[in-house]
Parts: sequence; C-alpha cells; structure tokens
Amino acid sequence: MVSDTELAEDLVQDAFVAYLDNKHKISSEPHAVRSFLYSTIRNAVYNRNRKGKTIQKYLSRQSRDEMDDTDYEHKIIRAEFMAEISRVVNGLPDSCQYIFKLSYLDGLSNQEIADQLSISVNTIKTQKQRALRVLRQKIHPEFFFIIVLLILTNN
Repeated sequence: MVSDTELAEDLVQDAFVAYLDNKHKISSEPHAVRSFLYSTIRNAVYNRNRKGKTIQKYLSRQSRDEMDDTDYEHKIIRAEFMAEISRVVNGLPDSCQYIFKLSYLDGLSNQEIADQLSISVNTIKTQKQRALRVLRQKIHPEFFFIIVLLILTNN
C-alpha cells in the first residue's frame, strides 16, 4: 500500500500500539484483532495520502513571489538599486528628470514625449543623453550596467 518498507514497518508498529491502547475495547478473537490491525493500517495509509495531497495542494497554491533566502537577497539588491537610481534621478534638472521618467519609467517613446510636451524630438534625445551621462558619472558602474540592460530591454 505504501511501497516503502520502513514506512510500512512504522505504520504496523503504530497499529500495534493503537491495539495495545484499545485492547480492553477489542475482542480477543484472532479475527477481530486482525481486522482491527488491518483497518488501523489502512486508515493510516489513507490519512497519510490525504495529508500528503493537502500539503502538495498548499505548496502548489503558494505564490511564486514568496520569499526564500535567495528571493529576499534579490529584493534587497533591487531596493538598493532603485534607491540609488531615484537619488540620482531626483538630482537631475526638472525638465531632464521629467523626460527621463516619462521615457524610462513610463515607457513612452521619444515622439510621444515630444508630442506631450510640445518640444522637438531632438530636445528629448538630448535630455535623455544628459540624464544617462549623469547616471553614468554618479552611479556605481555595476548599477549603471543594470540600468543599460533595463533600458535596452524596455525599448
């Protein structure tokens, strides 16, 4: 029933303990004892399988976003990265900062930004280049590499 010798032995041992605990309630006929032991083991196997299925359902329903140690470390690194980006971007001149956010955070194209702000596409490109130059100067090189990767994958 369980395809595991050690588990089967444990279940049989538990059944004998249950029999000894309930001996006064069970007939001493060999047939009654055998039926009690068989029923106890069968029910233990069913309960074990049911519990295993419940555990599997629980684990499968768990969100993929739940943190294990690695996820936690990644979230810390991401938070540090985003704080550094925010610090530098907030230090940019207002127009440059606004264009940077529209482009890289909101995902608008140069033309969409130009249309929205009623300025030329070349001005948008120039402001984005300035923002990237400042980021390159003020952000740790490893962080800047990540920014470039994010920018390239978003555009």
